[in-house]
Amino acid sequence: MTAIQINNLSYQYPTSDFKLSINQLNMTENLVAIAGQNGAGKSTLFKLLTGLVQLQAGEIQINQHDLAGLTPEDRLKTIGIVFQDPSSQLFNATVQQEVAWSLSQTGTDAAVVAEKVDQVLTTVGLIDSKDKNPFDLSMPEKKLLSIATVLAVDPQIYLFDEPMISLDWPSQQLVTRIMQQLAHEDHQVITITHDMDWLAATFSKVYVLTEGKVSFEGTPEAFFGESGLAQETGLLTPRIMTIAQEVLGDSRVYLTPEDYWEKKHTS
Repeated sequence: MTAIQINNLSYQYPTSDFKLSINQLNMTENLVAIAGQNGAGKSTLFKLLTGLVQLQAGEIQINQHDLAGLTPEDRLKTIGIVFQDPSSQLFNATVQQEVAWSLSQTGTDAAVVAEKVDQVLTTVGLIDSKDKNPFDLSMPEKKLLSIATVLAVDPQIYLFDEPMISLDWPSQQLVTRIMQQLAHEDHQVITITHDMDWLAATFSKVYVLTEGKVSFEGTPEAFFGESGLAQETGLLTPRIMTIAQEVLGDSRVYLTPEDYWEKKHTS
């Protein structure tokens, strides 16, 4: 089991009044969603976890080891990130080279690289595009390629920043299956998302950030069941809950249409 422990974390951008401040946070679940309005501190937290920005105070530990003490290679094998905009992490001449470059940063034996590249490109459905320029791909394909570059390294922890944005429905389903498989294989998958329907249907634990602080941690059912909390934090409830309440006057918690059907027919 992977455990991320954050203690007395503080970070403030030099040109902004915004401050991320987390006294204590322990993430041990394999499928974790982080939600909150724009500017709540979600992406800043990801940058701190990956070392893109440095802590100003406090500590981040992974399995009781200080994240700051990891070598660059160990950090790559510990935490991988898929950015919201895939273009920010794609720069090689071909799809195949993009994935191979990621593997080369971890000292992977050259004899293993070709096999691993084909494996992950098959997983994301891009094996037939391996000779294309990444910037000739569609936006969903670029996102899938950025995921493939992290899958190739196979870190202990996967960070996904708004992975559903710009994906078509089949790609959304594929990415969800990949995440669930990673969690099943005991990786920790942590995802920033504004998609409350997807959050409710997919994740076992949600952390909500509000103005740089953790305002809620618990299950999606507990979050949506706490009266007015979603509205207070600027988040929507799942559409099935909205429909049930506005059309039927039913204020119970429903995470998915399947959840609604089951509760209606067992109550």
